Amino acid sequence: MTSSTESIVRSVANSIESIPESLETKEPWLLDQAELGSSSAPWYEDKSSNLKLSDISLIKENGGMLDKFEVVLPHPDERAHRPPPGFHTFYMNQLDMGLRFPIPRFITALCQHIKISPSQLALNSYSFLLALAVLLRYYSIPLIPYFLMQLVQIKRLGPGKFYLSHKGDHAFIKGNPSSHKGWMSRFFYDKRAEKKRNSWRCEISWRDNIYTLTPSTPEHSPNLVSFLDAMREKSYNAPELIKEDLLCHFGFSRKGVELVGDLGTTMSCPSHAITCTRA
Repeated sequence: MTSSTESIVRSVANSIESIPESLETKEPWLLDQAELGSSSAPWYEDKSSNLKLSDISLIKENGGMLDKFEVVLPHPDERAHRPPPGFHTFYMNQLDMGLRFPIPRFITALCQHIKISPSQLALNSYSFLLALAVLLRYYSIPLIPYFLMQLVQIKRLGPGKFYLSHKGDHAFIKGNPSSHKGWMSRFFYDKRAEKKRNSWRCEISWRDNIYTLTPSTPEHSPNLVSFLDAMREKSYNAPELIKEDLLCHFGFSRKGVELVGDLGTTMSCPSHAITCTRA
């Protein structure tokens, strides 16, 4: 690597590692109508679930839940932001974007850090976050909020909804769908079948603000420069990185699908060149 290239990479790394600590954090909860500045009800108050009983088996299969989770469908008067006690709300489209159960620990840790429910993450956020996690784990970067918060920016899309994307000018994960029609009415309630205290390890209640305090620096902190250098000028297709075999290989899915092909070749190929076939 040339000295000029190294300088650019280090400059980017230093900029994302220098995250200013927030001077204050807002009490996170859904804003009332006066604060929202609109006379109409927010979207989550209007949308009921249109899922059917026949969808439950598909939800369990796609989410890799087996018999360890209980799935119930909301009544017509129930809403996504107010799940029953012990349950979390999720959307079928989040499963399409790679979410599996139990929720990977790094996702619940990130949601707990920023103090929002996993159900408040926009659909493409799961595909992006899981694709990023596949790359980070391949390069042996710990999946903890300290590193994720350096690489990810969190945007508020509106009442109760947040979006994750690249921080800074590096953008090596692309290819997510531009829209998901009808997703707001495709939600269900889910909880672990066994009774465990705080089994979700993250917030359940919906909130309208996030905490932005920088996580404490871990004792052993690998440098992100080499990772950013490896990502330089690469463009990965998110849907290809969240295929079931890769999710299983890196521990983000427990469906037991085996990886076929050479992992090194798979991870070094950008975008369209990533192909993993199944037996």
